[in-house]
Amino acid sequence: MIRTAFRTRLPALLPLLLLGAAHAQLSAPATVARTAGVYPAAAAPGETAWIFGLSGVPAEGKLNIGGQTTEYRLDRPSGWLAFQVPQAAAGGPQTLTLRGAPQTLRLNVLTLPPGTDALVYVRPDGAKTVQAEYTRRLQALTETCAKSCPAEVQSVLKRLGAQPAPALAPLTAPVKGQGVTPGLAARAAVPPAVRAPLINLNTLKATNLTGLLNPVARPPAAPADSICSALAGTVPTAGLPLGQVLTLLELIFAGDLQTDPTWVGYPTQSDAPYQNEKPITVLQKVLQVRAASGKGTTIHVLDTATPTGDSFVMDGDINYYNQLYGNRPYHGRAVGEIARAVAPGAQLNYRQVCEKDGTCSTLKTVQALCAVAADARRGGRHVVNLSLGGPNPTRGLELALREVTALGVPVAASYGNRDDCAGLVAGDRCNHYPADWTRSFEFGPAVNLASRSLRPTMLFSVAGWDIAGGQLATYNRGVGNPGVLTEAPSVQAPGEFWLGGYPYFGTSFAAPVVSGLLASWMSCQPGVPLLPLITTPGQAPIAASVVNACP
Repeated sequence: MIRTAFRTRLPALLPLLLLGAAHAQLSAPATVARTAGVYPAAAAPGETAWIFGLSGVPAEGKLNIGGQTTEYRLDRPSGWLAFQVPQAAAGGPQTLTLRGAPQTLRLNVLTLPPGTDALVYVRPDGAKTVQAEYTRRLQALTETCAKSCPAEVQSVLKRLGAQPAPALAPLTAPVKGQGVTPGLAARAAVPPAVRAPLINLNTLKATNLTGLLNPVARPPAAPADSICSALAGTVPTAGLPLGQVLTLLELIFAGDLQTDPTWVGYPTQSDAPYQNEKPITVLQKVLQVRAASGKGTTIHVLDTATPTGDSFVMDGDINYYNQLYGNRPYHGRAVGEIARAVAPGAQLNYRQVCEKDGTCSTLKTVQALCAVAADARRGGRHVVNLSLGGPNPTRGLELALREVTALGVPVAASYGNRDDCAGLVAGDRCNHYPADWTRSFEFGPAVNLASRSLRPTMLFSVAGWDIAGGQLATYNRGVGNPGVLTEAPSVQAPGEFWLGGYPYFGTSFAAPVVSGLLASWMSCQPGVPLLPLITTPGQAPIAASVVNACP
């Protein structure tokens, strides 16, 4: 599912900075129980979800999910407050606010294509437990829920328990030597593995669902060790609410299992002057690129392309500067060509994680990142380009990103385009992962630069910079959506190029500019460069000292 945003001329220059500062947290009142929470942790538009552990609120009323309003009512058997996720709800983590009780909760709104199943990651020493006790644990929880859970939850438990345990296979070949290299990688290292306590059959028989959901009693999530050593399997969810399946499996196998949707996102592309000029010519004009090389570095392009081709075609016409271009081919190949233009001396490694229809596989993306980690352990310098993403944060992707960045491998991720936020209203949060994790991948001491305190990151969230206007491009996520909340990017780069007579534009094509610059930097400099978000109109978005770091 490719999303395309068309350029419009807007006077606003820096709305993203305002939107990024608009988010505020509300404190919990004394009348709300400390165990208050949301079940399931994720739900799709149209599905039912519940708030548990609240007191002192009316039995029915209204609540907000982001900027969307929906009604709730008391489910008397469970004491939970039931509500339906609005069809127009924004995707990804949204603030959930109950009117009359200023308790702020979170719900991950799943905006996923039909047929998305549950992907499970199981730590190797827990695989036998998961397969042997899968049905018994679901049956045990079904029995304890018989009188205390909403009827719909009971039905889901029964139907899920009627399925066989998922078949499990190693996510990748066993990864040897989990240590990380010193220096930069050590500062960004994954925390040491800690064996999480297990939920067992006796616990499930003695505890109802509310007790399991209690955040005080719930064991930490797992696996805490290398995602690349996990086993993986798929649980079919046809006719079942995916969010409940994900939440229930994590609850009954806490300490051994984690879950994700099988779909991780889509390639992002969105409108380019300098018609039919080569990308390097454009970059020489706007960034004054002189002698970029990237020699000795490998750029891994995780996208629609394979080493031999790219079967993706964007169906239909795109309107670019009032001219129609039909059936534009490629996405990953275009990304790779831009990266190669910036760093011609780098080796390009295409890893296909997205299908020709534009849907991207969670499992394939995690496996590709684990393969990059294995390459990094064998030596050399590596960069990852991810010109894809979606509104829902996937745990396997985050863990795999931490695996590669802990080895000193930086990642450039597309920030996301304006169509990601289409139809959202004030108060909705417009998410795009993995780019929105950029702050959590920061490391080392802060650096004072132009009266700002900045820290370097191993995950660069790359927004598009308008070549013609010399400023933040209007196709970026959040632009033109007043009141919609979004995380600010970490850096801007030109994202408008011509290849093979077609225009390629959007944050997908800004990310490989940064990937190429990272490869060029790493060919002669240690670590990664500090790339601040430069927002001064007319000023180049990336400093010359980074663009031309090598002689």
